[in-house]
Amino acid sequence: MEERLVPKLRFPEFEGEWEEKKLGEIGNLKKGKGIPKSKLTDKGIKCILYGQLYTTYGEVVKEVNSYTNIDKKNLFFGQKGDILIPSSGETALDMSMVSALFKDNVALGGDINVLSPKVNVVSSKFLSYQINSVRKIDIAKIAEGASVVHLYNDNLIKVKVYIPSLQEQQKIGGFFYKIDKKLELQQEKIENLKKYKKGMMQRIFSQEIRFKDDNGNNYPDWEEKKLEEISKESIIKYKDYNKFDELLSVTLHDGIKKQSELGERDISSENKSNYKVVRKNNLVYNSMRMWQGASGISKYNGIVSSAYVVINMLGNINPEFIGYYFKQSEVIHKFYKKSQGMTSDTLTLKYNLFKDVIISIPIKEEQTKIANFLSSIDKKIELEEEKLEEYKKFKKGLMQRMFI
Repeated sequence: MEERLVPKLRFPEFEGEWEEKKLGEIGNLKKGKGIPKSKLTDKGIKCILYGQLYTTYGEVVKEVNSYTNIDKKNLFFGQKGDILIPSSGETALDMSMVSALFKDNVALGGDINVLSPKVNVVSSKFLSYQINSVRKIDIAKIAEGASVVHLYNDNLIKVKVYIPSLQEQQKIGGFFYKIDKKLELQQEKIENLKKYKKGMMQRIFSQEIRFKDDNGNNYPDWEEKKLEEISKESIIKYKDYNKFDELLSVTLHDGIKKQSELGERDISSENKSNYKVVRKNNLVYNSMRMWQGASGISKYNGIVSSAYVVINMLGNINPEFIGYYFKQSEVIHKFYKKSQGMTSDTLTLKYNLFKDVIISIPIKEEQTKIANFLSSIDKKIELEEEKLEEYKKFKKGLMQRMFI
């Protein structure tokens, strides 16, 4: 039996098969005009460069925040309703991230293919959402090249899409647009929480805000300490340790992660005998990136490469407090000044230099209250990020079922 061209999930008021069309049949394809990055400015004519299609924008472009000062006569302008498709990128999947433009008079860079759909025939939102879901692979397949891949209009015009009535297109496009608004609001909630946390950290570690004890009394003044007074380097090697827990890595922004969860290629040495053992609550930092803030408190037992420094915090120190404290720009700058090397690529901070850094810290009871407060914000951020991921999965699932 011949399969009917209908989606698995559909609004109940619509029926009938969708039509198979090629992109060249439903619109005209053009090409943007070169806008060098050196010609980007803080104000002027709004513009979009091809790389922004797969790094900045989603299915629908509502606001444009890049500008150029190139003369208008030397620019190509897109119009509301155009579909923007990258024509260059590092990978074939870069090519398949398309955006529907919903702003007039936006200059489009040279490596952008521009599809202008036929008015009253195709909804741009519908087409963008369809291509970004079930047609991504079709676009990726026609990309050509190795280190840099290209997408040519001669191939694009042959890509097949499936089109229902304009009314059904508009309803589907509007439906996913509403979902995107919900995603944006959720992302905004997360960003506001992160800004709140950053602001509170600045006020707490500058001592603008102080905590009180359980009786409402002030804690003692913060004291200056050399790091060697509150820490001790741990140099247990894997070859002296008979249990392999987990290969760990210190990320710049997310602290210590299991290598298996990072989704990256394993570049660790096959011979791990000189790797260092990490225990829960150890401070671990990248000796070559500590000047950038690459440190964290481990939640896991495991091992790390010899490029990392593993530290036991002494009994009068709350490790979680130190984890937050070491993310402060003023403290990171102290690590930068102590690091040795001729260039940023060679700057290194071994423990013998780290231990001489002087910091100002409160007594352990106040440290714990600070750590608990900041941790409560992190937990809230984590919950909201989980919600965002659920919304994204929900949207992806619907797209797979509502498009052909």
